[in-house]
Amino acid sequence: MDYTLAEVHEKLKQLSDKMGSDYFVLPVFLNFFETATYDWIGEKLKIIENTQEVTDDIRSLIVPKDITVGVDPNQAGKYIAALPTDYLREVAYDVYYANNEKCRRADLIKHAEITNARLNPNKEPTKSYPLILQFASTFQIDAGITIPVTFRLTYCKKPSFASTGQPGTRIVNLPDDAIEKILKITVTNLFNKTADERTQSSYQLAETYRKVFK
Repeated sequence: MDYTLAEVHEKLKQLSDKMGSDYFVLPVFLNFFETATYDWIGEKLKIIENTQEVTDDIRSLIVPKDITVGVDPNQAGKYIAALPTDYLREVAYDVYYANNEKCRRADLIKHAEITNARLNPNKEPTKSYPLILQFASTFQIDAGITIPVTFRLTYCKKPSFASTGQPGTRIVNLPDDAIEKILKITVTNLFNKTADERTQSSYQLAETYRKVFK
């Protein structure tokens, strides 16, 4: 099986026992499949964050890239590095200076934390411990009085999906076993969404258990 869009859609019908159902027409299925894929990727990235290990099933989406740093035109003393166009989420990052000298540890902070971070003397940005703030299309780097040269980013890129007009194209650029897992998540989500009687009772029980013990 090549896991083309047409093949996976057909397998969905077999797994769901809903052959010909209006609920599972191709555009609806593909929308659910893409959502399930991003959910699956999110869980994998949590594992990477906790273990610092990249598993084979997501390895094709993990990309290293050296990004040239430029002066931030909107803020003096700050520098920016452009996010890759296929960027989904960071995995690791480092700041490099002249002569390939690397910072000790770069801290990526959220927008809500930026004011407190800059007012905290223990978080004052320095060459060894720069602060990084992520915007919609750039990373802003604050290394104190030092000029950064390269932002080395390891990131998870966005997956590539087949469109409804590409039935012979592989449904997503992930390994076979990953597609199988995502397909099962998709089937479960479709049944839950359409209130299928065969899954509703177990779904509600699982949700109750999750809320009580989360």
